[in-house]
Amino acid sequence: MKKRQAIRGSQTPTPTPSPSPIPLDPNDLAPECIRVDKVYDWVFFANKYENKNFIPDEDCRAAVSAALAAGQRVEVQTAPVDPEDVSVTGNILENGNPGRVLIVWTVPVEVTILIDGDAECSFVVRTQFTDEIMLCVPTGITNDNLNIRATQVIATSGGVLMGPDPFGPMIPLKVVLCKDVQVEFPVKLEVLAKFCFPRPNNIRVPEEKISCNLDLLEFPQQCPGLFPVDNCECQATALARNEDTIATFGTGGTADTVTGLSTLRAEICQECSLADSTFTYSFTDTEEGPTPTPTATGFQPDFSFTFNPTSIDSVTCGDDALTAVGEGTRYFDGVPEQLFYELQIFANGGEGFRLILRNTANVVIFDSGVVDALVEFDECDTFADLIGDSFDD
Repeated sequence: MKKRQAIRGSQTPTPTPSPSPIPLDPNDLAPECIRVDKVYDWVFFANKYENKNFIPDEDCRAAVSAALAAGQRVEVQTAPVDPEDVSVTGNILENGNPGRVLIVWTVPVEVTILIDGDAECSFVVRTQFTDEIMLCVPTGITNDNLNIRATQVIATSGGVLMGPDPFGPMIPLKVVLCKDVQVEFPVKLEVLAKFCFPRPNNIRVPEEKISCNLDLLEFPQQCPGLFPVDNCECQATALARNEDTIATFGTGGTADTVTGLSTLRAEICQECSLADSTFTYSFTDTEEGPTPTPTATGFQPDFSFTFNPTSIDSVTCGDDALTAVGEGTRYFDGVPEQLFYELQIFANGGEGFRLILRNTANVVIFDSGVVDALVEFDECDTFADLIGDSFDD
């Protein structure tokens, strides 16, 4: 049996480690450089095209000709068209600010011909259309930077038409295309951003070519004043249905005061975008008395009319109020008349609106006066609000 011996010398115990705090995973706000596709221009518009197409199948052509000659009922049905099936090519004819771009659309439409309700034949008609539009396409932008697509296609037919030999009966097609056109270029940016919206296709294509001198930069130069458009500083909606109105027709001593009803539906600067603005107005004369001087048509017994804007050019903001100006069409006695308008919407001291119409000589010909309405009004946040007055420097 072995005896235990004492261990000579002193023994130092192993120290217990002190606890340390849990480390932080930092996620501080810091500048970032990103690579994105910058939008140099963005247009959304729609067109309607009409053309006639022959029946490609010879037997179907003969059957339709015989049915038409016999007085049978011949109908044409069109299948819904998927916008993804629309093929499109864009070609920059001329770079510039703005420049000229040619777009070719090819729309496949599946057509079925029915004779007395029974399907006789089906085939695909490929209709082709072109657009020539003005876009911001500075030097450095190529066809590869055009992002063009159809967002909606509506195809209809009005029936079968008799056509000349040797083509036989012709099929009329109507195609409505809703189009989205963007000009994009990859850039590296450090940005403060807001949502932007497409502008209307409102730049007329000139007959003569435009020559623009552009300085060469690392990235193509943006088109100042063209896109992106400025935000509205405020927005408002107004709704009035048959509200009592004491309106003034004319100016000065020849003016007529007429009692009636006003109906207005206005949406100005929705989403703080001037392009997202619209309104309609109608005035109904309820006054019993002498009728106005008869017009050429003699249909209108009173002062009633409707007014629709053709453009909303600018919006000015005030204290819980805004004023929209532009041009529009008044339909009085069934005859259209181009006028300038000033629409005031206010939520201060009572909610309501006032519509003033002027002729091309800038003479007031209608004033609704103040009319009660349901009004929603709000301010829009702009870059100047966030950054301060130095933003414009």
